[in-house]
Amino acid sequence: MKKLSLELQNALDKELNLMKNDFYYQQLEIQRDGGLELVRMDAVFEPLDVLGGDSYSLRKTEDGKVIFFIIDAMGKGISASITAATTTSLLNYIFDQMNRQGDFEFERWIKRYIDFVKNEILDNEMLAIYFGIYDRYNSTFEYASFGMPSALIFTHNNELVKIKSNNAPISQYTDGFKIETTDVRSIKKALFYTDGLCENILENDKFYKDKMYEDFIDSENIVDFSKKVKNSIITKDDDILYFYIDTLKYNCEFITKSVNPNSGDINDLIYEISQYFKKNGAQPKEMSELSLALSELMMNALEHGVFGIDRSTKNRLIENGKYDALLKEMQIKFKERKIEVSYAIKQEGDSKILIAIIKDGGDGFDTRTLRKLETNPQNFNGRGIMIIKKLLDRFYYNEKGNTITIRKFLN
Repeated sequence: MKKLSLELQNALDKELNLMKNDFYYQQLEIQRDGGLELVRMDAVFEPLDVLGGDSYSLRKTEDGKVIFFIIDAMGKGISASITAATTTSLLNYIFDQMNRQGDFEFERWIKRYIDFVKNEILDNEMLAIYFGIYDRYNSTFEYASFGMPSALIFTHNNELVKIKSNNAPISQYTDGFKIETTDVRSIKKALFYTDGLCENILENDKFYKDKMYEDFIDSENIVDFSKKVKNSIITKDDDILYFYIDTLKYNCEFITKSVNPNSGDINDLIYEISQYFKKNGAQPKEMSELSLALSELMMNALEHGVFGIDRSTKNRLIENGKYDALLKEMQIKFKERKIEVSYAIKQEGDSKILIAIIKDGGDGFDTRTLRKLETNPQNFNGRGIMIIKKLLDRFYYNEKGNTITIRKFLN
């Protein structure tokens, strides 16, 4: 029994590893209308069994575009899982090949996949899949949806837009397909999902679909929407997979401070920020959690960003009892460098949300390494990240990895 459990865990780890996410714990920074807009893309995947028929990938092209696919293979269990795994591997392979050559084309990517898969699926088999590409520079979104549920877009004008599927599910007889384009300049949030989300059952034995629209409109972010989904769906009888995309305008409402690269000044700023939280209604437990999270993040910014100390060097010096001496030396050497912190409490619907942005000016890091948090958390050695993950509702790095935006609901 223990061996079977290990095999199932290995199968799940493999399944998760096939799904590529170039924006894991990452956000886009887009200059728009004279200001900065932050775009966050979160993926939620909850398989019904270890091997599911849903899968996805979220990738970045060499010229900075965002492409993704969401697949819902017909049926359940091993057969659907094989189709989903094959699709995920093949689409990522074709993408990587085209991307390395610098000639990625959205239509050609889809066509190469269809030309292969339609000769491999069974007579009675169909495949639902959503392809999308977002051009951040032109604010356009192109899509080819093959039998998938309508994607939802909610605009800054409080308008709900449903983007219906524009192609039949893929089968042996698929010949040609349509790609359509829409302007997403006014987007506030968007939802892409497989039918496992909308067709799960509520307490009143009705499908979640109708309530899903309501929950999406009322949600303030991915954390809020996920809580609503969890509270609404009583009986889960299919995989759940969805992308939740939202935006945040970074404007003059934020208080911005620069702090010297030493622990004393950092602690003074954390105290100053905690008093701001207190004046805005934060409870003692929330203040304690926020202070601890800020301490971890700002020390990370100091050590790894400003001072450029890598984790292996830090661990070695700590073992030798020489780390404190190095920090004192670095504080003198880099005394002209600053850590910039911006923070605000925003009212979003009925909720107050703390938002803080910490910039360290360093070389950054590849946020994809954080996938270990999901695929193999017991072997992940980033203690600070594990702590803030528990203390905060969400956090995102910029693409370079030297700026982090955090948010936390205030009760």
